[in-house]
Amino acid sequence: MARQKQTILVLVVLVLASLVGACKAGGKPTQPDLVGTKWTLTSLDSGSLIEDTEITLYFEETHLGGAMTCNGYGGGRDSGKYAAKGDGTLTILQLAVTVQLFSSPEGIMEQEAAYIEAFHNATTYRVIDERLEIADASGETLLVYTRAE
Repeated sequence: MARQKQTILVLVVLVLASLVGACKAGGKPTQPDLVGTKWTLTSLDSGSLIEDTEITLYFEETHLGGAMTCNGYGGGRDSGKYAAKGDGTLTILQLAVTVQLFSSPEGIMEQEAAYIEAFHNATTYRVIDERLEIADASGETLLVYTRAE
């Protein structure tokens, strides 16, 4: 019986310690810094990408950017165009996007426009194992990536 009480006490202490840690972090789990990471999009607004298309995203010290099948995009951190913070907040103020028109594969331009719109609606991110999820203000996941080599 005494051993059982001791085990329960240890569990209570561990739970309380984890709650104190969460409170010190502002109640939100911390997220890893995205600088130096590269990602490949696997899901756009809960749907898959058009076959034979690829959308990438990379984060560097001073900017983020990537390539869509037809066009490239990017924004500078120093100019205040984007910010990704350890609390999981993501702010995208403005992206530069190249303008090349393609007619094949069918729907490619609409997919790229939907991607840029989703990216502009981003407010939070979280990294789970080798996956990056970007969500809007309501918490709805807009973009899902896998880590690229």
